[in-house]
Amino acid sequence: MKRIALAAMLGLMALAPVQAQTVVKYLNIASIPEEVALMNAAVKEYEAANPGVKIELPFLENEAFKAKLTTLLQSSDAPDVFHSWGGGVFYEQAAAGVLRPIEGVLSQEAKDAQGTAGVSAFTAPDGHIYGIARDVSEVILWYNKALFTQAGVDPASLQTWDGFLAAVKKFKDAGITPLALGAKDRWPAHFWWSKLVVRLAGQDGFNAAAKGEGDGFAGPDFVKAGELFLQLAALDPWQQGFEAATYGDASGYFGDGKAAMHLMGDWDYGAMKDNSATKKGIPDDQLGILPFPTIEGGKGDPTDTLGGLSGYLFSKNASDDAVKFIEWYNAKPVQERFANANFYIPIVAGAADGMTNPFKVQVAQDINKAHWHALFFDQALGPAVGGVVNDVSAELASNSISAADAAQQVKDAVDSK
Repeated sequence: MKRIALAAMLGLMALAPVQAQTVVKYLNIASIPEEVALMNAAVKEYEAANPGVKIELPFLENEAFKAKLTTLLQSSDAPDVFHSWGGGVFYEQAAAGVLRPIEGVLSQEAKDAQGTAGVSAFTAPDGHIYGIARDVSEVILWYNKALFTQAGVDPASLQTWDGFLAAVKKFKDAGITPLALGAKDRWPAHFWWSKLVVRLAGQDGFNAAAKGEGDGFAGPDFVKAGELFLQLAALDPWQQGFEAATYGDASGYFGDGKAAMHLMGDWDYGAMKDNSATKKGIPDDQLGILPFPTIEGGKGDPTDTLGGLSGYLFSKNASDDAVKFIEWYNAKPVQERFANANFYIPIVAGAADGMTNPFKVQVAQDINKAHWHALFFDQALGPAVGGVVNDVSAELASNSISAADAAQQVKDAVDSK
């Protein structure tokens, strides 16, 4: 009888339905091992508390991510969640119907934690919320104090464009590479043209050009931005082979102490260490950051910054579980771990309060007091126009295009939208 009862029980167990498991794919661009470790730890924590949900973290390198994302979102292998820099690229994705509106799932608590700026950043022109804001970032001039001392350059002398060019010449005379640049990836070069535009045209000028008003991006301020970029390029300030160098190459070159400066986002604090030969990079006491030089007669406010307001977007077939996972993942208890480890500056209220890294604290203060925090131009202007901005910026860095032609190409791209 016991055998019969046991067999019957096993038979019932065999017939019992297995609990369905929801798989959430979060496509990310994190490459620093320590950051990935924090992500994996958070995933395990969430899965333990939510046994019906499995979180996967597929990774794509920055350039591969940009190149493949459009195709992925239109395929059956689309990620549920993916990294986004917002702006015009996000707007076009929403208009193409490849995203899922999440306002019906997102809690008010999560909205409040992001603040008005965060919610607005991932609200499309159609009024729907498609994503959740994660962090803010700024493009700054990282510099190596030891090389400045070696060349006899006073960091304060770089406050103006003329002073900056004079410093570049001093580094050249001292046999020191002034600037690291990964022009193969193109987007690092666009930081130079973009920062010059921020200084020369300011917020009103940029917004008008983006709308195609007047001369648009072919106007005097944008041509002058190219002229000043060429003025810098004529000094041969970059490392040898910069045109074939990726961002990682340039970041490591700076981290190895071979270049005096690197115009890059605050994320380079960790990346230049990870990309350096020693994996240690420049010691904190020998590392500094500078604001981009001001330009006489420029219409931009001296406090204006360039950077990002990044976050997560949800593909059209994403489940409610995907939204709930990111809502949990983006909340203060998890995000302060990334802030305390100096990977990025979370936007969620309170998550960055414990940051002690002086560089990240300075960046947070810069953005907080900025008259205009301009979004990366290659994202703000959408993929078609942004791609042209990246292309002409790389050509300007190589001194292989005129300032007028570069500006006209950007205008033409806007006009053809």
